[in-house]
Amino acid sequence: MRYINRELKGCVGYIRKQRMFELIKTLILFAMALGIFFIGLATLHTKKSLWSVLAVLALLPACRSLVGFIMFARFDSLSEDECKCLVPPCEQKSAIFENIITTSDKTYFVPAICCIGGNVIAYAEKGTDKEGKLKEHLMTVCKNAGYDISVKIFEDQTAFSSRIIEASDKLESDTRDEHIIEVIRSVSL
Repeated sequence: MRYINRELKGCVGYIRKQRMFELIKTLILFAMALGIFFIGLATLHTKKSLWSVLAVLALLPACRSLVGFIMFARFDSLSEDECKCLVPPCEQKSAIFENIITTSDKTYFVPAICCIGGNVIAYAEKGTDKEGKLKEHLMTVCKNAGYDISVKIFEDQTAFSSRIIEASDKLESDTRDEHIIEVIRSVSL
């Protein structure tokens, strides 16, 4: 039970909702582990029992859920101002929002990614992709999935929006765009 709703991933508000879901799930799993331990302690009057082993094993999914919560707690959902700037140009196109993309070196927050005619256009905050590792990672992921794409990452919202409008005038969207977005969605948290 990883996500509340699979379609929610990539939509505006995803991080806020997923963070709350992970928090509730984490609290329930830790409560279950403590409950198992205290049931064993109350019934057998010793910590050295099979109930203690089961309680320790129950901590494994609880800790995994805690790590998921911590990953989502690091980032915030898009504000209303950012939504007003980023969402309208991407309407009627293959786009996903609030992406947390992890590589072997770093975790990146990419507020918006749009694909038009095999070109991936992304908006990331200033200084996010100084070395070009995010661009390289996105190209590698899509190449491994069988798509040869070009990636352009903008650090300015207005430049991102104008590039989306310009690209939609020059290029035609095709079915491959939706598949490329699905590949990127699958590798984001």
